[in-house]
Amino acid sequence: MRELIALVQEYATAHGAAERHRALLECLIDDNDGFLAAKIAEYEGAATTAHARLMTAYDQLTRTTVRAVADEQLPVCTWQKGVVEARGVLPDATRSVRVRYTPGQAIAAGAALIACAALADRDTGGTLTPLLPPFPINDLGHDSTAAGTSTKDTES
Repeated sequence: MRELIALVQEYATAHGAAERHRALLECLIDDNDGFLAAKIAEYEGAATTAHARLMTAYDQLTRTTVRAVADEQLPVCTWQKGVVEARGVLPDATRSVRVRYTPGQAIAAGAALIACAALADRDTGGTLTPLLPPFPINDLGHDSTAAGTSTKDTES
């Protein structure tokens, strides 16, 4: 991270120097010896080089995979209207990670998480079975109105 900050400072210094020399050149009547024009070209070249190095470093920083664990205190929230946020932290708690979903994306991600959890649970010995009983938990007597009460014993 310090390298990235140093690159930002290098770029800002070169860009600022080019702007200052450009402003000086505009104030002068002439630059017969081309000194300011040469300085502007020199600093613009340095700014272009610094900018390229900065973007390369930024790309390398952001392209790496971040492996986070769910935030134990607040794994999912809705701080902003229309946004569902899944939260995580790096295992050493030095950085938080957030993924923002639209409501539709959140539903799709949630369904995928449930499906993957069921498969992973089955493959690792079924530890969720005591927590999540099979559905439905009682016999509805083959009644087509499964959401309502059973009519098995009330038929005459």
